[in-house]
Amino acid sequence: MKKMGYSLFLICFTGIFFSQSSYAQSYIEDQTGKVNQETKDYVSTLNKEKFSILEGEPKYGVAITQDVEPEGNRIDLHIENKFRNFDFKTREAPVNIVVVFVLAQNEISFAHGEKLTSIFDPLNKDLELKARLLDLVKSGNYNEAIIEVSNIVYQQVEQAYLEKGLATISKESDKLRDEYIKQQEYGKIRYLLLFTSILVIVFLVYNFYYRYKNSRVKQDFYTHSILPDKLLKDALYDQKDLDHWLQNNRKFYHDYTNKNEAIRALKYYCLYNYFPKKINQYRAITDQQKSLLKKSLMNRKIEDYFFTNYFSDEEYTFLMFNTMIIDAQKVSEAYTENLLSSLSKVISEKSIEDEILESKWLLLPQYKMSMYEEAKSVIEARHENGDYLTENMIANLSYEQLLDGLSDELEKVCSNSFKTAIFKVDLGEVYKLEPIYKEIIENDFSDEDLSEVMSSIRIGYRADLTSIPKLKEVVRVTIINIQETIRDRKKHQKTVVRFDFVEREVKTILRPKSKNRF
Repeated sequence: MKKMGYSLFLICFTGIFFSQSSYAQSYIEDQTGKVNQETKDYVSTLNKEKFSILEGEPKYGVAITQDVEPEGNRIDLHIENKFRNFDFKTREAPVNIVVVFVLAQNEISFAHGEKLTSIFDPLNKDLELKARLLDLVKSGNYNEAIIEVSNIVYQQVEQAYLEKGLATISKESDKLRDEYIKQQEYGKIRYLLLFTSILVIVFLVYNFYYRYKNSRVKQDFYTHSILPDKLLKDALYDQKDLDHWLQNNRKFYHDYTNKNEAIRALKYYCLYNYFPKKINQYRAITDQQKSLLKKSLMNRKIEDYFFTNYFSDEEYTFLMFNTMIIDAQKVSEAYTENLLSSLSKVISEKSIEDEILESKWLLLPQYKMSMYEEAKSVIEARHENGDYLTENMIANLSYEQLLDGLSDELEKVCSNSFKTAIFKVDLGEVYKLEPIYKEIIENDFSDEDLSEVMSSIRIGYRADLTSIPKLKEVVRVTIINIQETIRDRKKHQKTVVRFDFVEREVKTILRPKSKNRF
C-alpha cells in the first residue's frame, strides 16, 4: 500500500510539474532559444497571479522573432499576425497583450486588444523605452529584457485599472481610435483639395505629352531596325497590324525607347499574332501537332530558342521545328511516365516523422497520399508546360541522361510539394471538426477574398509546429476578420445566414455576398 501511495504521489507530482512547465512556456514564443525557464515561469506567474485577477482577465505574452514572416511582409502586418495567432489558452482579444520583438528590424511593439489602446499607445511612442529594451536584447540579456518589459506592462495596466477601470479605459481607447480616424480623414481631405487644384494642369500637360508620345511610338520602334528580313519578306507579314499592336501595347514596353524592350515586344507580337498564323498555314502539320507547337511556344525557353533560330537561319522552317517538338514530346511523355511510376514508392519510403508534430503522426497515411497527389500534379504540370521537353530539346539531355537524374527530380518535386500537401490534410482535419468553416470558405468569398483568406491562414504555418487545434483557431479568426473587411467594403448588403462564432450558433445577420452565383 505504501508503494502504491508513493507511486500515485509521484505520478501526480510529475503531471503537475509538466503541466506547469507547458503552461509557462505557452506565454513566450522564443525563436532564439535564449529565454530560460525561470523567465518563462515568471511570465506564467504574472498571468496566473496578477493579470488573471484584473477585470476581463487579460492574457499577456512575449514573442521574440528573428524577422518578419513571411519574408518581405510589412512589419505592422507581422506584428498584427503575431498578436492574432498567439497561442493563448483562452483568447479574449480585446484585452490581451503581446510584446513583439523583431530582431532583424530592430523593432519592439506592444500589440494589444482594442480596449487597451489608451494604455499602450503612449508606450508604443516611447522611443527611449524601446531603445533601452532593444539594447538589452542586443547585448544578449533576453531574460532581463523580458522581465523588465513584463513589469512595465503590468504596472501600466494595473495603474490604469485601479485609477479608471476597464469601462473608462475602453471608452478612452474608442475615443483615441476615433481621433486617429478623424486625422486620417482630414489628411485625405487635404490631399483631395491639393489634387483637385492641380488636376486641370496635370491633365492638360499629360494630354499634350500623350499625343506627342503617340506620334513617336512607331518612329521609336522602327529606329532600332530589329525587324528580320525573313519577316519582312513573308506574305503573312502585315505592317498595319503590327503598327496597331505597337500602339496598343507601348506602355508595356516603355514606349520602345531601348532596343531590348523593342525586341521583347517583337517576340510577344510574333508569339501571339504572327506565329499562330504561320502555323495554321501548313497543311502538312496535323491539327493536333499545330496545337502542340502553339502550346510549346508558350514555354519561355522554347520561344527564345525558336525565335532566334527561325529568324537567323533562312533554311529553318516550322516543319523542322515540328519534327524536333514531336521527338522531344515523346521523350517528355516517357520520362513523365517513369517519374509517375516511381513516385508512389519514393513517397512510401520517405520518412517525414521528424518534420511533423508527434501529435499528428496518426495522419501519416493521409500525409503520404496528399504528398503523392501534390507531387503528381507538379510532375504533370511540368510535362504540360514543356519543362521536360525543353530539357531534352534545348539542354540536349538524352532520355538516358534524364533517367539518370530521375531520383534527384523526384526528391526535388517531393520537397517542393511537402508543405502544401501537409497543409491540405491539416485544413481538411479542421473542416471535419468545424464543417461550417469549409462551407463559408468555399461558398461565401470571391476569388480575390478567398486568396486573401488562404494566404492569411498559411502565414506562419509550419508542419512541425502548428497543431490542428491551433490551425482551427487561426481559421476561425481569419474568417471573422475577412468577413468584417467585406462588411466595411460593401455598402449594399444582403441578409444571409452566417455562422456566428461568438454565440456558437447559426444566425441571420447582414453580411455581403461577395461571390456571384448563377
